[in-house]
Amino acid sequence: MKKFKMMTILLATVLIVVPRLCPAQEEVLKVGEIQVTAPREKESIVVAPSTTTINVEDYKMPGTPQNVTDILKDRAIIDFRGQSDLVPSNDTIQMRGFGGKRFVTAIDGLIIEKSGFGYSNYAVDYALLSPGHLEKIEIMPGPHSALYPGQSIGGVINLITRSPKRAVSLKPNVNVTADYKSYNTQNYSADVDGGIDSFSYGFGFQNYYTDGYLRHNKTEVNTFYGRMGWLFPSEGYIDLSGSYTDQDREMAVNNDISINDYDSDYPIVTVASYDPWQMPTRDKKGYSFRLKGKQPTFIGLWSLGAYYNKENHDQFNLEYIDSKDPSKGVRRGSHARDVVWDQVGGKIQNEIKFSEDHTSTLGFDMVVAHSGRQVVSRHKRLDRKAAYLQHDWKITPSLTLTGGLRYEDVATWIHNRATDRSTGELLGYYNNAIQEDYIERNFNEFVPKSFLAWRLDDISPALRDTSLSLGVSKIWHAPTSGMDMHGNGLPGFHVEPEHGIGYDLIFIRRLWRNINLKVDFAFYEIKDYIAYNNREYAEYIPGPTNPVPPGLEYKDARINLDKVTRHGVELELGGYILNNLSFYMTYAYQKFENKGSELVAKEELDDRAKHRINAGLRYNPFENTLLMLDYKYQSKQVAYNSEEVATDEWVFYSIPMDAYHLFDFGVEQILFRKYGFIRDGTLKFYVNNFLDEEYENSRGYPMTDRTFGAVLRFGF
Repeated sequence: MKKFKMMTILLATVLIVVPRLCPAQEEVLKVGEIQVTAPREKESIVVAPSTTTINVEDYKMPGTPQNVTDILKDRAIIDFRGQSDLVPSNDTIQMRGFGGKRFVTAIDGLIIEKSGFGYSNYAVDYALLSPGHLEKIEIMPGPHSALYPGQSIGGVINLITRSPKRAVSLKPNVNVTADYKSYNTQNYSADVDGGIDSFSYGFGFQNYYTDGYLRHNKTEVNTFYGRMGWLFPSEGYIDLSGSYTDQDREMAVNNDISINDYDSDYPIVTVASYDPWQMPTRDKKGYSFRLKGKQPTFIGLWSLGAYYNKENHDQFNLEYIDSKDPSKGVRRGSHARDVVWDQVGGKIQNEIKFSEDHTSTLGFDMVVAHSGRQVVSRHKRLDRKAAYLQHDWKITPSLTLTGGLRYEDVATWIHNRATDRSTGELLGYYNNAIQEDYIERNFNEFVPKSFLAWRLDDISPALRDTSLSLGVSKIWHAPTSGMDMHGNGLPGFHVEPEHGIGYDLIFIRRLWRNINLKVDFAFYEIKDYIAYNNREYAEYIPGPTNPVPPGLEYKDARINLDKVTRHGVELELGGYILNNLSFYMTYAYQKFENKGSELVAKEELDDRAKHRINAGLRYNPFENTLLMLDYKYQSKQVAYNSEEVATDEWVFYSIPMDAYHLFDFGVEQILFRKYGFIRDGTLKFYVNNFLDEEYENSRGYPMTDRTFGAVLRFGF
């Protein structure tokens, strides 16, 4: 805590004293930025050394996105791992092979973060993130930004909401979209944006419904969002926004051909947690209120952000009163629970441009998260405070160094009270040496970051429109997520933070016309990698036949692997071949290796595809007609399970998930530009999984077969 106070005092001194040496500026230096776009559209994708930006409104795809994952899935660096591609859920994507606890999803630079509760990480529910109020999506691979917390090992997905704009007319812009496709899947939305001089407003609604293609998987999601903002005479602004989502979701159940109630109308599933008679559901209501603002002053460009989120999560299932005698009837299941998460967070930041060659960014961010459920009272689970300093130095006209330092002070509370799930009655303590309801753990660290970008244009005419960049940054990740510290009844009392170093070597080159290539070679070395230890390997999990000395309970329920390395390559290629023909292609390769001898590492680091390819064509045969063809490939994934064949002798057996090739096709036709008071009437037809490929993204859950859809969109 002393370190944190010293860092805060240092930042405050710099914020007050140093900016007086220079006037404020708003521009941020961008090195090697390249725009990848079809000529008939605005810039839909912008590629820079450290960031790929997707402009949401201009992004064209077959179908209509229900949430941001439907857009992100077109990037090979993003691996969709959901049980269903029709039903949105929690933590359904990986980034660079890392799950939600090792990459960051943020809104306007503020991380979306929950501490989890007992049975899952539940970091991000993407069903709550409708793209309707978003302007851009920034994808930043790697741990090289000091502006984001230590869990950004795989990188950052930053969702940027619309900002206030000065109104040129009192007439609001209204857009309406209706999308219907197979399995009674419906996606309706309406957005309104307008303003009066310096005051702006916006609000919208989205309704998504699907019968699902898995058994017992109907889902309906209703989302409302709105905002209002003011532009200041100084060109600063303040913006207030809010959203509310009501989600009703049935959970997919087993549909096994060997059981009596097998239903041939649905695919075979044998790995689900529940059977049909248990009727499991997972409903949720989510609220979010956010504030963001910017103000240029004589001491720099100030930015402010704050938010409050709350989610009410109701999970229900049935179970037999007596599993040996089903005739006694059923009751609410022991796994059914009502959980509430709430978080409050904020950030204040100042960007100071000393000269054309020197720009500094200083800031402070924080988040406090609570959770509770019907038999456990609400309690603080996470308290993270951080201060950061980042400086851009233009060493030469072609060479720019971005150096950063972040200090984090993290406290987390591990649930230690064992209770009866039905009554809340105290049954004991997980750690008998500390007989308190929660055990507090504290972590803190200074984390340096660096990123060097070099434009090669001046070296030779042959290197025009070419850049080379190198990121070298420390990795430090405190164990604060639900699965790390208090998941599945196996608390992580003894795990320590992950630490290491991450490297990215990035090459960008304009090949021809506006066809651009970006290649990123990445290498990570992570020590003390946190892993969930298989019960079969653990020695300190208490049980009737396994007494454990007080204080050592669950010592190896979660462990730190000695050292893990990751090798990766990511490629982005895109532009237009002809004036009416554009394309994109992304490729990702990755390989994880454990350098220690821990048995569980093989299971912890498996089940990741080594190769992923996403590609697409956009062709305008006529002025108002657009043809879209998308392709996705994923190589075979192999999971490993273990079996002890003799004392301390283990045999691993593999469970492959086959490679697949997917094609999606769409035709978009602009019907009219203006028809009475209606404008931009557009009709789109599309086919997903055109070749009817059989494949899985989450083991044991088949994805949809060939589906057909139509979209009608217009404005007024």
